[in-house]
Amino acid sequence: MELLYPTDVDQRLNWPLGKAEKLARQRRLPYILLPDGSIRFKWEEIERLVLHVPAGGSVAEGGASCNQ
Repeated sequence: MELLYPTDVDQRLNWPLGKAEKLARQRRLPYILLPDGSIRFKWEEIERLVLHVPAGGSVAEGGASCNQ
C-alpha cells in the first residue's frame, strides 16, 4: 500500500499547497493519521471522490464539491 503525502495529492489535483491537508483536517477527505500526527492519503480513496462533470453538467447532478 503506497501512502501519499498531502503535497503529493495537492500536486496531482493541481491544488494550492496545503489544501489536501486542510480538507483532511476538516474531515472532507479520507486520510490516514500516523502515530506522530502526520497525515497520509491512499490515492485510490481520493480518486474515487473526483467527479467528472461533462460540459453543460453540474456538480449538483450527483456529486459533492470540496471547494473551500
